[in-house]
Amino acid sequence: MFDPLTNSKFIVKTTLCPLLKNMNYPSINFHGRSKFYFVKALCFFQLVGLTVLLFSCSNATTVNLPQNNMDFPKSLNELKLFKGFIADLTPADNVQVLELSSTLFTDYSEKQRLVKLPDGTKMKAKNDNLPEFPEKTILAKTFYYTAAQTGGKKKIIETRVLIKNENKWNVATYIWNEQQTDALLSFEGASVAVDIVDPQGQERQINYKVPTGKECVDCHGNFKELTPIGPKLRNLNINIMVNGNKISQLQHLKDKGLLEIKEHASISVLPSYKDSNQPLEKRARAYFEMNCAHCHNPSGFARAYSLNLRYETEFEESGIYLNKWNIEHRMKIHDMPKLGTTVVDKEGLKLLNQYIATLK
Repeated sequence: MFDPLTNSKFIVKTTLCPLLKNMNYPSINFHGRSKFYFVKALCFFQLVGLTVLLFSCSNATTVNLPQNNMDFPKSLNELKLFKGFIADLTPADNVQVLELSSTLFTDYSEKQRLVKLPDGTKMKAKNDNLPEFPEKTILAKTFYYTAAQTGGKKKIIETRVLIKNENKWNVATYIWNEQQTDALLSFEGASVAVDIVDPQGQERQINYKVPTGKECVDCHGNFKELTPIGPKLRNLNINIMVNGNKISQLQHLKDKGLLEIKEHASISVLPSYKDSNQPLEKRARAYFEMNCAHCHNPSGFARAYSLNLRYETEFEESGIYLNKWNIEHRMKIHDMPKLGTTVVDKEGLKLLNQYIATLK
C-alpha cells in the first residue's frame, strides 16, 4: 500500500537532501555545522510540503483540470444521461442521440453520441459549423465494442463528457467498470485490453487507450479554450431513421424543439468518408476533417505545422500537397494520429493512399 509519509521521506532523503547539500548559496556564508543545520531545515520543510501534497493526492478520488471551471460528479450515473439498466445505453427522455456523417476512428470502437439540453433551451444554428449551445449543455460520447466484435458481450470502455458552464466548455472522462454497472471519473487515463474481430475478419487484441485529461485538452483545445469537435451542423446534416421513416436529422431536431434553424437546406453536407459513391477527394477531406483537423488547424494543438486540414480550407492553403508523402508515411508507421488510437486504420490509410496518388 502507498504510504505518503514513508515515501515522501524516502524521496527527500535520496533526492532532495543530496541535491541541497551540493548546492551553492552565494548569499549565505556557511561555516562548519551551520550548513548542516541549514540543509536539515530545508529538508524538513521540503518533507512537510511533499508529505501534504502526497497525502492529499492519495486521498483524492479525482484531480480536476486547470482548464475546467466546475467539478464533475464522481459517477456517470449522476449525470442522468440514461434510463433503465445503464449498460443498455438507453438515453433518458430528455437526452437526444446525435448521428454523424463522418466519425473519428478509435481502434474500431463504436460510439454513441448524446446531447442533453436544459429544459426550454435550444441549440442555435449560426452557419454550418458548430451550433451555439445553451448554458449547461452536456455532450457525451460513449465508446464501446459490440457483441459481434467481441464474440460475446458488448464491452463499454469509456464515456467522454463536455459540459458548458459559465460560457466555457469543461471536459472529463468516465471509465466503465468490469460489471458495466457504472463509470467513474478519471483524468489519469487507462489501458484496456479487448479481444475483437476487426472488419477484415481477423482476430486481434486491442490495447485500447483511454485518454488522460491533458490529452482531452490537446485535442479539444482551441488556443486556450475547449470546444466540441464532432457535432458541426454539416456533419449532422444527414438523413436518419425515426420510427421507421427516413428524415432529415436537422429537421428532426428542429421539430423536437432542440434546434433553432431558419432553413437547413442552406447548410452544407460533410460526406461520409466510408461512402464509395462520393468523390474520392471529398471522402479524403472528410477523413482529414474528423481524424486530423482538430489538431491541424490554425488554432489547434499542431498549429505550428504547415497543415490546415479543415474541410472548408481550400486545397491550395491546406498544405496537403507539400506534405503528401509525410502524411502517408506517418500514418503507415502509426505516428499519426498522435492520440486516440493504438492501431493503424487500414481502411483510412487505404483511402488516403488512393487520394494522395492522384496528387501529381
